[in-house]
Amino acid sequence: MVKSKKRKKSKKKLLIALLLTFLVLAASAAAVSNITITEMSVEGNKHYTKEEIRDILFGTAKERNTLYCFLNQKFGEPKDIPFVDRYDIEFSGLNRVDVIIYEKSVVGYIEYMGSYMYFDRDGIIVESSSKPTAGIPLVTGLDFDRIVLYRELPVKKKEVFDEILTLTQLFTKYDLKVDKVYFDSSLNVVLYIGEIRVRMGSNTLLEGKVAELHDMLPHIQDKGPGTLYLDVYSESAIDRNYVFEKDGN
Repeated sequence: MVKSKKRKKSKKKLLIALLLTFLVLAASAAAVSNITITEMSVEGNKHYTKEEIRDILFGTAKERNTLYCFLNQKFGEPKDIPFVDRYDIEFSGLNRVDVIIYEKSVVGYIEYMGSYMYFDRDGIIVESSSKPTAGIPLVTGLDFDRIVLYRELPVKKKEVFDEILTLTQLFTKYDLKVDKVYFDSSLNVVLYIGEIRVRMGSNTLLEGKVAELHDMLPHIQDKGPGTLYLDVYSESAIDRNYVFEKDGN
């Protein structure tokens, strides 16, 4: 009889303990489910603004929930973001995340069958888009018969990609916004900046030519459409007054 009462008391205590545990867990889950991400930092983003990254990754109330975001980061599939190779989300608090973006290395794009095909420094087509992207030059004059996404652009003169990479690095260094880069059959270059055409000639002395362009551009941009001849650039030239010829002259 005594043992029976003790067993009943033990069962009652166990039930109470289980109930309390359940209530604590339920309260904790409810509390966590109401915690949302309110602060965010972004690193490595050039193609997208911080606001665009926020809208892509945390566009819904569910995606802004801290618990959902944490579990999705650990066990879910990452979002496919154009021009982004991968991204990491690090938690620095219950309401704050730090997003690190690893963008694809894009140096230029070509137009092909109504689409814009972006390629990296090795000539690999890494992205296809229905619209051009500001800050990335259109490349024309390349000779190819087909394009396959994630494959190398099949051009006859593969050294052109080294020249494109050198040019885009120089554009960044000298803060030049080039709209289009044209290559002729001998890989001579013409740059297009707004209404200005710049004949660069061969790939010799490219940095000197780009530096000269940087210095001259503010003085010729308001002169209307025309051509600047830097194909005769020489490091040893005393008189560096290169010809700018307005259209129609």
